[in-house]
Amino acid sequence: MINLRLKDLSRSDITNTVYDLGIFSVGYESRCTYLANLLRYNNFSDSLVFSYEESNSNAVHINNQLFLQSLGYNNFVTLQHSDIQQVYKSILEKVKNIPDTSETFKILIDYSSMSRNWYAAVLNYFLNVFPKAVEITMVYSCAEYPLNSGFLNFELGDVKVLPGCQGSSITKRKKAGIFMLGFDQIGPLSFYNLLEPDVAYGVISSPGSLPDYEEKAREINGQFIQHQLNNGANLIGSPIFSASQTFENLCQLIMPMKDNYNISIIQFGPKPHLLASTLAGLSFRNVSCIYSEYKRSKPHNVQASGDLVITSIMKLI
Repeated sequence: MINLRLKDLSRSDITNTVYDLGIFSVGYESRCTYLANLLRYNNFSDSLVFSYEESNSNAVHINNQLFLQSLGYNNFVTLQHSDIQQVYKSILEKVKNIPDTSETFKILIDYSSMSRNWYAAVLNYFLNVFPKAVEITMVYSCAEYPLNSGFLNFELGDVKVLPGCQGSSITKRKKAGIFMLGFDQIGPLSFYNLLEPDVAYGVISSPGSLPDYEEKAREINGQFIQHQLNNGANLIGSPIFSASQTFENLCQLIMPMKDNYNISIIQFGPKPHLLASTLAGLSFRNVSCIYSEYKRSKPHNVQASGDLVITSIMKLI
């Protein structure tokens, strides 16, 4: 088990810090440039920007990349959303010449519009492989989602397991499922039927990033909560603005089960909850983080709401 310490930070904590490496992503959401616009380029000794190959001809994507270039960011790596080998290669290139000192290597990752595969791979490397002390600051720009039929109309794709969060599927006789719930009505039930867990828990954003988001999520997941989560008795509310609290809630669920159950965390819900569940998957050997890739008919240009969720991660030796 990796022993991690998470701490919630304020906006002033990051604007006044110089990082050894800043990692961003660029795609078709306008919010992917929000944080970079708040910070100064000289907040970073070095930088890296992952760019989605799938949307590189999208007009918003092109404008986002031009804007980041105007701020001074020029080290772009174009890759597909599931390409973790290129992520590892890019990270290794960045850290190969780090001097052998005892100073903590400081990284900031803007995961607002970043593929979960990319940031999971980065976290896996720095928490499991990187030989020096490291402090990782994860930043998420909250968004205003168009909660209409167009945005909520998507298909589930292939089932995937996050890098570093593969767990072990055959070591225990019982199965547990922890469902991170968001705005998907079909996904959690599909995974429940696939896994057939002996016990199931759910985590929902409470409160959400906007006042009506918790109520909307409860409404969408109403039948799942009633039938699979013991009419809400097995449902935990956790604030979107505290990934550290969500991580603690997950650890409290996992600890009494880890010796007797193979545990799967099913990743729906907001990204700060997904970050917390990814860290839980990296921390416990028999915990897997699984998800389904969404297939949307068209991209949605999601706008930043102005709120940030900022999380510091340190590995305790």
